[in-house]
Amino acid sequence: MMTRQAAAASLGLAALASMLPAASQAQATQGVTKTEVLVGTIQDLSGPIAAFGKETVNGMNMRIDEFNAAGGTAGRKIRLIVEDSSYDTKKAVLAAQKLVQNDRIFITVANIGTALALTTMPIFTEGGVIHAFPLASARGLYDPPNPLAFSFTVPYYQQGRVIVKAMTQTRAERKWCSLMQDDELGSELMKGVESQLGELKKTMAEKTSYKRGATDFSSQVARLKSAGCDTVVVGTTLRETIGTLNEAKKVGFAPEFIGTAASYSHLVPKLGGAVTEGFLSAHASSQPYPDDASKALRDWYAAYKARYNEEPGQYAVFGYASMDWTIKTLEKVGADLTTQRFVQVLETSTFPRDKLGFDTMSFTRIKRLGSEAVRISRIVNGRWVPITDYLQP
Repeated sequence: MMTRQAAAASLGLAALASMLPAASQAQATQGVTKTEVLVGTIQDLSGPIAAFGKETVNGMNMRIDEFNAAGGTAGRKIRLIVEDSSYDTKKAVLAAQKLVQNDRIFITVANIGTALALTTMPIFTEGGVIHAFPLASARGLYDPPNPLAFSFTVPYYQQGRVIVKAMTQTRAERKWCSLMQDDELGSELMKGVESQLGELKKTMAEKTSYKRGATDFSSQVARLKSAGCDTVVVGTTLRETIGTLNEAKKVGFAPEFIGTAASYSHLVPKLGGAVTEGFLSAHASSQPYPDDASKALRDWYAAYKARYNEEPGQYAVFGYASMDWTIKTLEKVGADLTTQRFVQVLETSTFPRDKLGFDTMSFTRIKRLGSEAVRISRIVNGRWVPITDYLQP
């Protein structure tokens, strides 16, 4: 019997087959010329995660410039068009429409924000534009398989399951609680956490949430403290993570806090200071450091620091890697660059573990998520230190 995923993929690929002959003819004018490939991206450059958006663009531009300086491929170089969403869904929709209808890009890469990516992905794919490697963690970005969509960030659902597994291995008896951003980030993470807790016959002692963009977490932290929580799963990003930890410190509340890839950033210990010591996060790649054991990663760090006069964080890694996978696919496609050829090549590609610390990424006709594995790291003396290898949900 055909699975739901396989059935959806079959239908989607049939739709792609009927759509792409016409799309292939149009690609000469939709983002591809003899000398150029147009790539679009939607980032937060002026909102609550602007630091992440800036890093992402830096990483993307670093890889693009390397590619262009080497001559590109088949005579084509990449031109990147960046749109600012301010981490606002309405602005992201307008940006997506502009990229598809006005700029007529070939592919969109590394769009940031789970809620924003879920909302804008149909604008791209229904417009015949490939939606590649969003910096967003939700099953809806790859399941059911969309013929024009590929993901690499492990959804918060799987991250939640791994968090419970890993923490239970270190101490079985815990009083589990949560603080979640009130959107897809929080809801997907909570589903994964509760799924794994259910298998262990355990439940949440207390659940709290906050609106995206909130700055005051006093009431939520007070509830968690009153419940006697000793382990708190947080679905937070940069500013909210630090705000929560500061509030907990202020009221003398000291459980183990563990977050997701959304809070795995060098800026958390850099901006949060001592209150972040011991904080844990799940993540799918490595935070680079100048004295890393890997020479390749040390060299990459040095090149980024020399170019931007700042240390690279996790989102710089995401931006660079997402463009690297895009470029490697372009190079495999060669001169005959169409939407159909790009999709066919990418869905038969494998990208081994690399200097940036990602697990092996592989794609097929029905597997549109590169990997489900994540690892856990802890902040120790201001640095992220891995405490597990990659774990499957």
